[in-house]
Amino acid sequence: MATRRVIKGVLGNFLGTYVSRYSDYEGYLLFGFLVGSLGELRINLLGQPVSDPDTPRGVAVLSAVGKFAEQRQKAGLDPSQVRAAWLTIRRLPGMDWDSINGHSCAGFKLRFETAAIMDDGKEYQRERVVFIAPHDSNVELRSARAAEPGAAADRPRE
Repeated sequence: MATRRVIKGVLGNFLGTYVSRYSDYEGYLLFGFLVGSLGELRINLLGQPVSDPDTPRGVAVLSAVGKFAEQRQKAGLDPSQVRAAWLTIRRLPGMDWDSINGHSCAGFKLRFETAAIMDDGKEYQRERVVFIAPHDSNVELRSARAAEPGAAADRPRE
């Protein structure tokens, strides 16, 4: 059984995979579909019910739960060692500008904060802040994975 300290790496690796181009919705960056109406989204990384799995919000929740479980398993951390784990996605105040595929775009900074409480009561946290522009298919490139047969079936489901 892995030591509890590995949760630091699990949380960091989870954020690295979750806050990446591989988190997509219909081939486009997932978070661009959420940022416009997002205040705060809190996800129980140990699992939570999702009534709308085919929406961007549903995909965000199911993907987070799946990616966290994957990183925990890769690290050899037993599920019983993690008492609680969550992700909070929060849109920071004010608009910002950045370049996406050579186009200047207005958007927002999102803070992704993840934390876990281990069975010994210790809490570990990691965070990442990234620029996200609202979805615009005229600017964004669609992932080639979206065109692959079975791509929609590869999405995590509850």
